Amino acid sequence: MKKTLVFLLISIFTVPAISADVSERMDCTEMQARINQLSAMETLDEAQSSELSNLQSQYRSNCSKSASGRRTSASSRVATATATAATNENTVQVVETVIITSQSVLNDYLTERKNLCEGLKTDMDTLTAAGVSSTELQPLQSQYNNDCNNIDKSKIVEIDAVTAAANVAAGLCTDGSKPNQFGCCEGETFKDMGNLVFACCPDDGGECYPPITSGDAI
Repeated sequence: MKKTLVFLLISIFTVPAISADVSERMDCTEMQARINQLSAMETLDEAQSSELSNLQSQYRSNCSKSASGRRTSASSRVATATATAATNENTVQVVETVIITSQSVLNDYLTERKNLCEGLKTDMDTLTAAGVSSTELQPLQSQYNNDCNNIDKSKIVEIDAVTAAANVAAGLCTDGSKPNQFGCCEGETFKDMGNLVFACCPDDGGECYPPITSGDAI
């Protein structure tokens, strides 16, 4: 009888501690589910009330996000995410608002591209240190040269017709840049039209033109 009484007393005093330990190992989804379960009960004993209070406090501290985000332009599209936390008496809705602008999208894209390029460069250095030949690395190096040497190409430069014509007459692209090895400019694909006729065709469609220069690859 005494052993049974001692066991019950130990169990009673250790329940809150066990509950606290378990709640600390819960992620936000599990914590919310447990809060909902306890809130749905009509009556709670002391241990359950303590557990519910502890879970609500942890949820508010660790899982609820205040309304915040990038704010730059009132004309921007708005993406809204909501998270709901149930309590004893009502439901608290926490809304996180993120303002998306064309500049923020560009910045995110450029950051991601830069990170990818850094990762590619690190992998290439690792392969080089491991003794991989330059021939095997060439495709990676070519990809890096094309994608990573000039990542930000967002700047738009307006070229007037007279300047564009003068650039082409000088063997350059309309924007003054040098044609590639096929004599084509950026945004154009070199194509064999048949019967030894070659052309540079815009990637976004439209009329094809003869290569500006004969190129080194023809």
